[in-house]
Amino acid sequence: MTTSTQQSCDRRKKLLLRLKPYWMMEAANIVLVPALAYFLIKVPSRGQITTAVVASMLATSFLLVIGTFAWKMVVDGLEGNPSSERNWTPWLDRARWPALLLVFLALAATAAEAFATLPRLSASLVGASILCLLAILEYVNYYHYQLQHFDHADDFRKLLSGRGFRKSHLAKSIAAYRRKKA
Repeated sequence: MTTSTQQSCDRRKKLLLRLKPYWMMEAANIVLVPALAYFLIKVPSRGQITTAVVASMLATSFLLVIGTFAWKMVVDGLEGNPSSERNWTPWLDRARWPALLLVFLALAATAAEAFATLPRLSASLVGASILCLLAILEYVNYYHYQLQHFDHADDFRKLLSGRGFRKSHLAKSIAAYRRKKA
């Protein structure tokens, strides 16, 4: 094996080691994020679970499902299994519109709750707002630009250097899928 081939193999192993837990964390968060929000709204705050909270939970969880598949696809590719990208990219491309619809429903429900309750703040409005923001960020993070730069020094340095955000893995996969399909 040549030195460059060995270095490439070592980089891939290192990247795989770093990225492999991502899809599992996203999968766990499908349930954990809404459960934590429910707990924080209901128990310490004695708040209500409103339509805005439920809509924001659904939008966030749906995008975490998308994230689970997107990261699993990346990991499978690094492990030498490109079939998951071929199989899941069309599904993830079609899931964009339902995801966007859920985000807009969450935004509308949260805005309606804000209109009805402000200037008084409630636990449900705060929770719905945070979950809604998380859903929006997840949508951008998966379908457009990688927003997560805090967990890897090279990514963070690139961001600080002014080179901005890079296209997300899923955005690149969908673009390649659409080119091939056309």
